[in-house]
Amino acid sequence: MSNNFKIGVFCVDTFSFKGKLKILLIETYCLKYWFCMKNLIERIKKTLPKNIVIIGDVMLDEYVWGSVSRISPEAPVPVLKEEKKEWRLGGAANVALNCKKIGCSVNLVGIINDTDLEGKKIVSLLVENGISTESLIKSNHRRSTCKKRFIASGHQLLRLDKEDNFELAEREFILILEKISRVITPGMTILVSDYAKGVISKELMEKIVVFAQKNDCKILVDPKGKKFDKYFGVNYIKPNYKEYSLMLDAYGLSVKDSIKKNGQLLCGKLGLDGLFITLGERGIHFISTKNDIFVPAVKKDVYDLTGAGDTVLSFLAVGLSLNLSIEDCLLIANKAASIAVSKFKTYAVNLDELFDFNNEQVGKIFNSWQDLKIKLDKLKSQGQTIVFTNGCFDLLHAGHLHLLNEAKKQGDVLVVAINTDESVKRYKGNGRPIKTLSERIKIMAAIGIVDFVVVFEQDTPKELIECLAPDVLVKGGDYDPEKIAGGDFVRANGGKVFIVNFQDDFSTTNIIKRMSV
Repeated sequence: MSNNFKIGVFCVDTFSFKGKLKILLIETYCLKYWFCMKNLIERIKKTLPKNIVIIGDVMLDEYVWGSVSRISPEAPVPVLKEEKKEWRLGGAANVALNCKKIGCSVNLVGIINDTDLEGKKIVSLLVENGISTESLIKSNHRRSTCKKRFIASGHQLLRLDKEDNFELAEREFILILEKISRVITPGMTILVSDYAKGVISKELMEKIVVFAQKNDCKILVDPKGKKFDKYFGVNYIKPNYKEYSLMLDAYGLSVKDSIKKNGQLLCGKLGLDGLFITLGERGIHFISTKNDIFVPAVKKDVYDLTGAGDTVLSFLAVGLSLNLSIEDCLLIANKAASIAVSKFKTYAVNLDELFDFNNEQVGKIFNSWQDLKIKLDKLKSQGQTIVFTNGCFDLLHAGHLHLLNEAKKQGDVLVVAINTDESVKRYKGNGRPIKTLSERIKIMAAIGIVDFVVVFEQDTPKELIECLAPDVLVKGGDYDPEKIAGGDFVRANGGKVFIVNFQDDFSTTNIIKRMSV
């Protein structure tokens, strides 16, 4: 996959009487995305797990969800009525989670205060995700870093940071060195996740470089701050464009010069094998003294940039640890980033998503109710009507298609909710479902008129309906509109309930009976 593909496109100039053919050669990576990604992912899976050590600032991301209906009488600020809280691993802990989800064996080295609520939550989330906490240093005088975000109607109102960013105490420095020396093994990849919270000092980086050189390890750094000389001797640095600009200032380079020229100068000054510059919606640019490779971003709706850099760092590390070509490393990192930014909150991308994301179907599937709600709220703000229907959709038949067609006529966006396997069993009996949840989701997502697919495990979709707040609720059969689960909520919010009559002789139960005859 390291060779560029060129596609010859023949364009007929219809405005020329001579009807001349024009030939346009376009450099593109599209063929790679469509024809080679599966093979690449299979290669990665066959060679995993790889050992990766993550060293840096361990953090907690907290999300406070609520609604705003009034302005405070005390000051001209909105009053947020808290409805729920969520917690996610952040910083170096999020990098560790990303690597774990990919399939790597990870060790996380950092520092927390295990007596405060944030530190305890970090430990709980790490254990929950199968990540060892043995290499975490416990501090009594240093607060655990937490970024708390307050959100209403899909919009962030405020972020509150709790942190200490002073350098490690002598005892902490010694302890963290001991942890690093224990977990580093020959040939592994070392990730340094520096969020400028005091853990990654010049002295610590010098020690890490020595450990790495002795064990023939690669070091990839996600930098922060203005003192870049502390990273001298690492293999790779991954700055975003803002950080890259700070690097230029630090070394007296001009932003007017090309990224290639400046990047090569920076590689020389810092002794780097290469520089990965993330350019947001444009893509990723890799520069070394020998290479200059740019891979454009995969276009996707952006909902949250939180943690996208961690995702890129993790996938680059996996690619480098497997000795993939730089171009392939960029390819998988770009693809993963496009998935991460399409989710609200920090999100760890797995390898299967990376390949499936090539299909339009996957963009329709939502595991998180809250992520789908954010998407729907945005569509509502654009004046689109949201239609909701639900069912088991076990063996898809003409009756189901009739229901979906009629539902789609009721608005602009059709959301289909599907029962989990356990929910179907409770409703239909132990012999059902015939098809697994995964199969039913993929089949539903493949139907063109279906815009989004979501799953619920409850006996009825009432809770899901109250979360998503659709404009129209559609149900098939001979139901009494007044007794449909979630119907009261939809009507109370100004929506409507629509009943689609069953098509005669079409039902999954009848199909199964005919098959058994």
